[in-house]
Amino acid sequence: MNEESAETLVRPASREDAASIAEIYSESILERDSTMVLDTVSAVDMQSKLDGLHARETILVAESGESIQGWGIVKFYSDRPGYQHACETSVFVRRSLLGRGIGSQIQTGLMQSAQQAGFHHVLVRIWTQNEHSISMHEKFGFRTVGVQNEIGFVEGNWIDVTVMQCILDAAASSAN
Repeated sequence: MNEESAETLVRPASREDAASIAEIYSESILERDSTMVLDTVSAVDMQSKLDGLHARETILVAESGESIQGWGIVKFYSDRPGYQHACETSVFVRRSLLGRGIGSQIQTGLMQSAQQAGFHHVLVRIWTQNEHSISMHEKFGFRTVGVQNEIGFVEGNWIDVTVMQCILDAAASSAN
């Protein structure tokens, strides 16, 4: 069964997925268009990340057949107690599979996980030039709350980051 004909399943990541997650993340790191992480990551790095997740945090993978197509994370926005109901999500998809709705499937799972974990406020930080990701998040009820101009510096270039938020209770009620 090839990747296009197989059903895509979004599920919690396991330690066995760490190599695929690292490979997908490293693709984006090397592309220099979506993350401020500048050094590629290894399976061991991602296993440590999986092992270090808090009970309310999660990493999900999109799997088709036996191939991991993408992954996403729900993580605390901050470790400060006053932010206990705020989280951040990120989504990464294999570059060869961009534009096929896999990111949206992962984000759907992340939003459900965030709500089930008791989060109220979901934040994303997206490179302003990444219009596709901004558009995808708008479909989930995210609204731009600001642009951090020249907050990143990657390979001699200043990077602007768009900050978007979604209030889960409002997103749930507007979907009904």
